[in-house]
Amino acid sequence: MKVLFLTLYPEVAASPRYRVHQFLPYLRAHGLDCSVLAPTTEAVWRRHTGPDREGRAFWYHFHETPRRIRQILSARNYDVVFLQKAVMSAYLRGLDGLLQSQSKRLIFDMDDAVHRAPPHPLRFPWSLLEDSGQVRRIMGRADLVLAGNTWLTDEVTQAGGTAACFPTVVDTERFVPATASPKDFCAGWMGAPSTSRSLQLIAPALEQLAPGELRVAGADRKEVHWSKAEFATWNYDTEVSLLQSFSVGLMPLAQDEWTRGKCALKALLYMAVGIPCIATPYGAVTDMITHGENGWFAETPDEWCAALDAMRDPALRARLGAAARATVEDRYALHHAAPRLLSLLETR
Repeated sequence: MKVLFLTLYPEVAASPRYRVHQFLPYLRAHGLDCSVLAPTTEAVWRRHTGPDREGRAFWYHFHETPRRIRQILSARNYDVVFLQKAVMSAYLRGLDGLLQSQSKRLIFDMDDAVHRAPPHPLRFPWSLLEDSGQVRRIMGRADLVLAGNTWLTDEVTQAGGTAACFPTVVDTERFVPATASPKDFCAGWMGAPSTSRSLQLIAPALEQLAPGELRVAGADRKEVHWSKAEFATWNYDTEVSLLQSFSVGLMPLAQDEWTRGKCALKALLYMAVGIPCIATPYGAVTDMITHGENGWFAETPDEWCAALDAMRDPALRARLGAAARATVEDRYALHHAAPRLLSLLETR
């Protein structure tokens, strides 16, 4: 069977890496002929998403549009088309119909609330070329929609689509606990520059940390205003060891619909390396964490301050971290999810 994976971003981005690329070795080993195409190059993507990003200039969309149209026209040569997240970062009119006409079988994968708004909408007057209903039509017409959390699953059903809840998972052979706990207490955050501003939600708690006790990886420095913060550059080769250097992982969240569509990857990564996650109790993370058992919830500034104080106890961290790791191994591990994805791709 030939499968075409149309990802929204190149492999370096977290979404296609966790929703597509990590599955490819298993799928290919089991006889699938897999091709992956992204509408932008890594260089273009980095220029507009890195710490020194320029923003989504019009020419970014000008770059992705002809590439994506050519890729869609090639879809007729495949048995299955797997559309990851969206056709493009702006919802250009007519592209969903073109994709549908070229696809023998269409599977749509969602790990964000992309049906509510484009990831990077066009500005006026070019916004007149966009179609706000594009993703909802894809949700309703696709042969199958893989929804990253239970809320997205319900949204697909309400749109008249056929949904399967397919949470984001991690490779538990790669993300493993450290052989020894960090000697000094360190609260850590890892994420994309675009999500750095979430740290501002817990400013009072971060202010109480001493120098060396806050480490942020992949953050936009302009969004992190604490002089005591230690910055680290995200790198695929070092991300595991960086996560292992945290005593506890931070996951503050804005409580809005875009966040409800997220699949709590930060929590998964912290939990996979056996460290407790302190998170805002909102969205997909509430399906993963049980407060006081395999993680910790905090909502108000006082609760965040208290949570960080509680996590200074090594025994508590060890208990929560072990339970967190067990949760990931049982419910969010790649080796469990890969056979399921193969079955969903092969089912007609």
